[in-house]
Amino acid sequence: MSPRTYDNTLRKEMEADTIRRIVAATVELHARQGALATTHAEIAALAGVSVATVYKHFPSRESLVPHCTGMVMAQAPQVDMQALLATRDRPTLLGRLVAALHAQYRFMDPWMRWAPSDAAALPALAQIVDAQRRALESMVRDALAGTAGPPVDDDTFACAMVLLDYPAWQRLTQVLADPDRVRRATEYALQRLMTTPPQHKGGSEHGDHATTAHHGG
Repeated sequence: MSPRTYDNTLRKEMEADTIRRIVAATVELHARQGALATTHAEIAALAGVSVATVYKHFPSRESLVPHCTGMVMAQAPQVDMQALLATRDRPTLLGRLVAALHAQYRFMDPWMRWAPSDAAALPALAQIVDAQRRALESMVRDALAGTAGPPVDDDTFACAMVLLDYPAWQRLTQVLADPDRVRRATEYALQRLMTTPPQHKGGSEHGDHATTAHHGG
């Protein structure tokens, strides 16, 4: 290796390390106070670099968002989609799905709690949040497709997604405190929702007539 090649390699390694420290510092600050409240000066101080260096690599808050999200997601517990797709029993599938998502939410809560306010002002974050929501919907549809049970209509699926989304986990965690209780409550609601034939949900008109006819006959 020539001296020039060695120098270029060393320079690239040092630059990559600087970027990593900047992103890691930003991730830590975002967990504490959210993206909007985090300044380049705070990032520089925590990363041990100059403010100019932060601006050189990341000119704006938005330019940091994909890197920070990527670092957090890489460390978060992953949903084993292959295992879910291999599950044919719907109640078992729902239990595994809830457990996997809740583990992910517990890890990502320090950052996700800021998402509603931050995403409103940061289009890059809003795009990531929307992409994650669509990915979750697609994952749940794919997982349910291979299970036996009543058909899942659009209304049922929409309600299921509300139960599986982060805000529901966040609110139940505030109310129930215990992670096991949160998991059981979510799983119970999903089991009732997705294992009951649509025509019997909520005491439909046809269901009421059938009951009346039965008692009257």
